[in-house]
Formats: sequence, structure tokens, C-alpha cells
Amino acid sequence: MSQISGAMPPQQFSPMDIGPAPEQEFAGFGRIFSILRQHRLLMCAVTGGTFLLGAAAITTLKPYYESNAEIAIGARGMISPSELSPYADRALDLVALNTQIDILKSPIIALMVTQRLHLADSPEYIKALSPSFVSQLKKKFGLQKDGPPLTQQQRNELVSNLLMGKVHISNDGRSAIIGITARSAGPDLAPAIANGYVKAYLDFEQQAKIQAARNASVLLEEQIAPLRQRSIQAEQELSRYRQEHNLYLLGDDSGGDSGRTARIALPATPNDLHLTQMNHELGEAEADLASKQAIYNEAASSGNVGTITAITASPLIQSLRLQQTQINARISTLASTALEQNPELVAARAQAARIDAQIATESQKLLQNLRYEADAAQQRVNALKERTNALQMNVTEEEHADIRLRQLVGEATAAQTLYRDYLSRLGQVSAETTIQQAEARLITPANQPLGPAGPPKKQYGVLLFLISLGLGAGAALLRDRSRSSLRTLAELEQQTRLFGLGALPRFRGSLREQLTSGDSLYGRMLNSMRAILTFGNPSIRTKITVITSAENNEGKTTLAISLAASIGALGKRALLIDCDAHRPSVLLALDLKAHEDGFVHDALPGLDIFVASQTGEPGVLNFGALGEFLAKHRDEYDQIIIDTPPILSFPEAGVLASFAEGVIIAVKWHHTSASAVIETQRILRTHHANCLGAVLTFVDIENLRPEESLRMGDYSHYRKLVSSS
Repeated sequence: MSQISGAMPPQQFSPMDIGPAPEQEFAGFGRIFSILRQHRLLMCAVTGGTFLLGAAAITTLKPYYESNAEIAIGARGMISPSELSPYADRALDLVALNTQIDILKSPIIALMVTQRLHLADSPEYIKALSPSFVSQLKKKFGLQKDGPPLTQQQRNELVSNLLMGKVHISNDGRSAIIGITARSAGPDLAPAIANGYVKAYLDFEQQAKIQAARNASVLLEEQIAPLRQRSIQAEQELSRYRQEHNLYLLGDDSGGDSGRTARIALPATPNDLHLTQMNHELGEAEADLASKQAIYNEAASSGNVGTITAITASPLIQSLRLQQTQINARISTLASTALEQNPELVAARAQAARIDAQIATESQKLLQNLRYEADAAQQRVNALKERTNALQMNVTEEEHADIRLRQLVGEATAAQTLYRDYLSRLGQVSAETTIQQAEARLITPANQPLGPAGPPKKQYGVLLFLISLGLGAGAALLRDRSRSSLRTLAELEQQTRLFGLGALPRFRGSLREQLTSGDSLYGRMLNSMRAILTFGNPSIRTKITVITSAENNEGKTTLAISLAASIGALGKRALLIDCDAHRPSVLLALDLKAHEDGFVHDALPGLDIFVASQTGEPGVLNFGALGEFLAKHRDEYDQIIIDTPPILSFPEAGVLASFAEGVIIAVKWHHTSASAVIETQRILRTHHANCLGAVLTFVDIENLRPEESLRMGDYSHYRKLVSSS
């Protein structure tokens, strides 16, 4: 390294102050379509694979049949008052309706249908109960033991659980009609299941009502015997108490009276008669008080005493009203024929005002009279209550006996009434038990379907295609989102902080054809990049330039040849040195052979090529000899370009960078990652190399997105050039 440093001291250049290009905005659907076009193979593969797998699964779907039955739930107990409906006074009780729907969905109904139709023995459900293929494999390899055989009840329960998933109970919420839709693999079983559900539900409801009636009958029979004994004891105690206190009945107590028990009377005493009379007077006084208070409260609360009947019925008020009517008629006549200042009109209006005031005064007097009458009625009621209370406080011991007798009579009457009521209810329940019917009826029985109801393979196919297309597009977008390679000059500058010198497109044919063609896209983009290096910032105008890359096959040799040939095409002299001792490929790219001294003169117009590895030991580069060679031939050429091996594979390429005044890094489009370029820069910095920038190589112009074509010229023109080349 000391020889190298002494031969060619590295030159220091201040790098260009070129910041990264601003980040491109999201281009909407255009960008999405560009991404899909870029990854069309992946999208087609995912879409086609998903669609084929789904189509194969759809073709294996077996047809199924559906049959529908409808039942109407009884209106009694199913409707309730509604304040929300302006058209009807009663609305459907959704709680009760949903209760019936839940009963239809319950496992007990499914089990009843399973047992009645012997579904556990039908081929469709026998296959469903058979062990799965996975279970059979586990048993075959000893991973799962055989369990005990299922009993008939267990089989029925398993089948009923399966049946619940194949029966759909529905209601639109606007009527009491419930639809039952059954699905099966055969056309005969579906209507049988639907009708079986209807029959099971009707039987269940009927049995529930019969059982409720029987339970009520048993309860009534248990209560009747104690009630009979209690009634007999009450009559006996009443008879004994009457005899002890010498109390007699007012009515006939003979045994020949069939309604005696319904007419148990009490003995009459003077205090009873007096108290009865007082209670009668008190009732009349309270009724009169209530009437007068109602009239007064109505007048006081309405605010318009003129509408109260008790006031308007007064002869004085009626006379004043008649005068008021006459005066108003006269005022109306004068107002239409005379002026406002007419004396007669003014007098008439004054008289009308006096009459109104007199009516108001008389009405208030009458209202005050009503209040006085109500107060008087209240005082009379209070006086009667005091007299009644005083009379009750003066009752002697005979009255205590009378009160006790009244209690005994009440207990006896209550016991007899309750006993007769229980007897009547027992008779009704016993009669209703034999005639109970479910509050539902069959509207539409299930019939055998004319054809399969599904599966809808066409709809599934369309849905599958959309899902497959979505998965394909998602895979393409995810693949593009997850990529770490560089695609645009903007990305290159943002992620590596390197200046993007330009881009070279992918081409067909040989490199020599592209360099010698006068109107090729490759040549135009190469000339644009050469113009930057030739006429750009002085810091990137170098005499000796190293072309390197991070990894193999990134187009560095093609870039080196192209830059040297471009300079030679301007009438200048350029020297291209192939320093890749491991894989020299400059001559191979141009289909040339080197002389013994490693030189190829005029390989292209103005371009000489020197293969440095050919002058020394194969696979080893003599840095000292290279330094001497550069010092010797530096003044003979306008531009010297050195092609090196990939710097991440062969770190000695960094040593070669110290021979040059600048380094250009080749970055393969859509292949090289930003981390690899950053690592390349780190190695170059250890050798104090001056990185001029980077060039995107092998750019696929046809698959560029709109935002990727920026800084690369007219995109549509490029596509025309590529298609015509």
C-alpha cells in the first residue's frame, strides 16, 4: 500500500451538495395499476391458483333441497296495546312471538322430530355420524382409541344437534306467521322435516297446556278438603256464639231454605238501627258536599265563571246576558252606519261595559255563594261524623258481641264463598283438560321441492373470482410494499444520500449495437449521463474514474464500457482498464481478445482497453504495477475508467478506488437493496474514496410507474423507442 500511495496520492474533492429529491406523492389508481402491471405474473399466479382451488371445491359441492312450512300463532296473548301505531289500537307482542320462535328453535323440538322421523337411521345422518377421515387415520395408527358404541338416545341427540343447523325459523316482525325452512340432501326428507317441526310444535304446545290444566286441577283438589273443613268449623262456631249471647236471625233459618248459607243475617238492635240511620244521613251529606265542592272547584279552577252552569242558570245573570246581547246588536248596527265619535255609539258601548261589569260582579257573588254552600255542607258532614263517632263510642257490651258476631259471619261467608269458588274452578279445569288445543295452526304445509335449492355455483364462482382477483392484487401490492430494492432515482437519493447520475435501460442485442446505433434509447440516456459528468459540477469532473458495484451482475462492466465509448465517440481518447482479476469481462462483452501486453487499441472509436489482470499472476492484481501504469499513461488519455470487481465480494476493490479521483457505483434497478449500497459507501469511505454518485442499470422502461419515469425523460417516447428497437 505504501507503493500505491506513493505512486498515486489520493486527491480530495468536496462532494456535491445535492440533497435527495422530494418524496413522490401517492398517485392513486394509476400507481396501483402500475404496480399490478409490474407484478402481473405474481398476480396471475395467485389469482389463477386461488380460482382453480376454489373452483375445484365448488364443483365438489353436492346439491341440497329446501322446503318451507308456515304456521300462524294464535292472536290471543300475542297482541298488546300500542301507543305508537296511529292506525291500530293493538300491536303485535314481539316478546311473546319471539318466545314461540325460541321454542321452535329449542333442542326438545329437534329431538322430537328426530325420534318421530327416525332420522338417526336415515342414510344422510348415518354418514354424518360416521367417523371422519382424520379420526379413522388416528385410529389406524393408534393415536386415538375406539370409544364405546353410541346408544340410540345419544345418536338421536347428536342428530338433533345436526338438525338444528339445517332448519331455519324466521319471522318478519310484522305478523304472527312463522316460517320453517328445512334443508336436506334429498327432496323427500326436507318436507318431512318441515312438517315434522310443525307437528312437534303443535303437540308440544298442546301437551304443555294439558299439563298446566292437570297441575291446576291437582292443586285445587289439594286445597278443597281444608276449605271444606274450615267452612264447617266457621258455621259451628257461629251457631255456638249466637246461642251463648241469645242472638237471633232476622231471616228464615229453617233447614228447608236451600239458600240459607248465602243469607246469613245479623241480629238487629236499637243502636244498629240508629247507627244505620246516621250512616245513611252521613252518606247523603257527603254526596251533597262532593257535589257542591265539585261545582265550586270547577268554577274556581276554570277562570271563566261565565261557563259554569250554576252561575249561568241565575235569572239575574240571564237577564243581564239578554241586555248584553241587545246592546251588542245595537253597537254592531251603529258601528256600521255611524262614526266612532257618534254619541249614541259611545253611550251604547258605555252601557255594554256597565253590563259586563255587573255580570262579572254578580258572577263573583254567585261564586262566593257556592263557596258558602260548600262550607256549610262540610260543616254538616263534620257534625254528622261527630254524632256517629259519639254513637259508636256509647255502644255497650252487646255491641262487642255484635262485632264479634259480624266477624264470625264474615269468616263463615268467606269460607263458604271460597269453597264454592274452588268447586266451580275445579269443574272448569276438569272440563278444559280434555279439550285443550294449541294456539297455533298450520297455514302452508311443506311440499316436495321441484328442484335443488342450491348451492348457487354461479354466484359462488363470481364471488370466488372476485376474491381470487383481490388476493392476486393484494399479493402484488404486498410484494411491492415489502420490497427493499431501489426503483427510482428519488429512492436512491433518499435512502443512500448518493446523487443519481442517471439511469440506463435494459436493452436487447449486443452492447456494441447499442453504442454504435445513432438513435437508440440506450445511447440517448448514456449521453445524458455523460453530459452531467462532463459539464456538471466541477467536483464530479474527474480524469480517472472507478466503476464499481455492491454485488455481482449489476451492470458495472457495461456501464464502464458505455462511459468510455461515449467519451471516445466525442473525438477524445479514453482508456478502459479491466481490473477485475477474478472475472475479467470487458473484452468478453465486446467479443474481443487481448494482445500479450494486455492492450486492445481502438476497440471502439477513440477507446483503448487494457486488461490489468493479464499482465500478472492470474487472480492477483499487482497494485504497484497498476500505479506505475496509471502514472505513465495519465497524460496520453482524456479519460481513464477503471472497472473493478464487486466491492462487497472483493474488498480490494476499495484499494482500487484510492487510485482514482472519483467512484461511480452501479445499482441494478429493482434488484440492489439500499443496505448493500450503504455498505459499499462505508467500505469506500475507509479508503477515502470520492463517491461521485450512482447509476441505475437494467431499468425496465416498459414497466416503469409514472412516478418512476420522472427524471428519465419522456416516458411515452421511451416506450416507443423500446418497442421499435
